[in-house]
Amino acid sequence: MVDYPLASSETELNTGNQRYGSVDFPPYRYVPGIHPHPTNSPEGHSYGEEDGDHNKWDSNLWKDNKDYLFGIDLYNYHYYWEAHEAWEGLWIASVRNSSEHRFLQGLIKCGAALLKIRMANYEIQDLIGARNLSKSGMSLLSQVGVDCFMGLNIPIFLESYNDFVKPISEDIVPVIDSKSPRIELMI
Repeated sequence: MVDYPLASSETELNTGNQRYGSVDFPPYRYVPGIHPHPTNSPEGHSYGEEDGDHNKWDSNLWKDNKDYLFGIDLYNYHYYWEAHEAWEGLWIASVRNSSEHRFLQGLIKCGAALLKIRMANYEIQDLIGARNLSKSGMSLLSQVGVDCFMGLNIPIFLESYNDFVKPISEDIVPVIDSKSPRIELMI
């Protein structure tokens, strides 16, 4: 018997915008201290799965990049740890300090900050990590060099994201729900 929340029970978090891919979501949204670690625990939703190859990729072909699009879907449906995992191989394969590298690292850090906000409901000190990660993520995204990259209008996203995380500077924990910042791609 599972004694942690499954995604199917988190009704508010299952409301989302359009999906960009068709890969099934994991059975739970990993939150450290609540769920089994997805890859390290035998009960984890991704235990035993092989890490994918870190092949070169072209950011101009983002519409066909299944890992990128799955990461967007995961992020938009509040699977922040899992979104990081989906994007990590792309980030590793990108040229260090390139637009692709900064962009993906920025998205990963913005998602990690939202995970820390979710964790702050249990341990308020996680807001410190959320503050640092959100600032760093927004800074990286603002350094990509163009306003629209891989389908994302960066200034619009950053405005929405900043509005959402602003209360954490005053130790207020925003509610992660259907009003949380989403990544909307211009397709």
